[in-house]
Amino acid sequence: METTRSKAKALVLCSLFSCLCIISSAQDYYGGGGNGSWRKQPSNNTQQKDKDKDNTAEDPSGFISINYGFANPQGGFQAIGSQYGGYALAGSNFNFSMGIPINHTNFGVALMFGSYDNEYDLNTFSNNNQVSPVYPDQNDYSESSIMGGLFVTYPLIGNLSADARLMGGVLLSSLPEQDIAYEDITGDQYQYDLQPSNSTSFAFDAGIGLRLMIAEFGRRKICVMANVDYLYSSVPYNTEQTEYYTPYANNPTNITYMQNYSVNGHLPVQLLNITFGIGYQL
Repeated sequence: METTRSKAKALVLCSLFSCLCIISSAQDYYGGGGNGSWRKQPSNNTQQKDKDKDNTAEDPSGFISINYGFANPQGGFQAIGSQYGGYALAGSNFNFSMGIPINHTNFGVALMFGSYDNEYDLNTFSNNNQVSPVYPDQNDYSESSIMGGLFVTYPLIGNLSADARLMGGVLLSSLPEQDIAYEDITGDQYQYDLQPSNSTSFAFDAGIGLRLMIAEFGRRKICVMANVDYLYSSVPYNTEQTEYYTPYANNPTNITYMQNYSVNGHLPVQLLNITFGIGYQL
């Protein structure tokens, strides 16, 4: 719960900061900005209404948006991988995204602040390994990303545009606890508790999407969009596993014990994210 609240607060703060940046840029854009302005004032096109009627494409445009959708695990993230298993189920993705074209070109800057959550399939892991699950407090893969890179947009027909982005950045990961138990044929009981871990790793994201402007209120333009992104990161972990052993009741030769082991490695986090959003078109 605390992790979710922290990520929500971080996303809200990033959103407010980004909005201030966009408002500042918009004032420069529409105010002319003087000779030193990085964006030129739009020309007074008296044929704009005719342009809208003939379905010709708009000039290249950017956006600022909020998106929500599905985070689908791929590759080793959804199959047996390392000691962490890799039993990630389909989950959710929330992100705050921006695409800012430079000087009315088709190219610009892409920024994204994302949050991903995938439940750990402890039941399937237990069935595959013929053990019993012991349900921990944290039972999901949880990540947050801060990414930036290149943005490309291409006007299609009317108010419809195609976008693409390639970004790199930081992935903050929280990996789940893996708590399992079993009993051997003699009645001895074992429990292995792999502790949760947090780590930071490099990640990259490649995505494409379609964007449609649906309403215009003066200089304010509202758009909707659909995006498909592929996210990858090799996430390191360094944690501890505790083994508990309890002999069967009538075994006088063995005693109960507890041992700790160091566990480390890398988990390939691969997500195919499908999101839908609404935003403000620049």
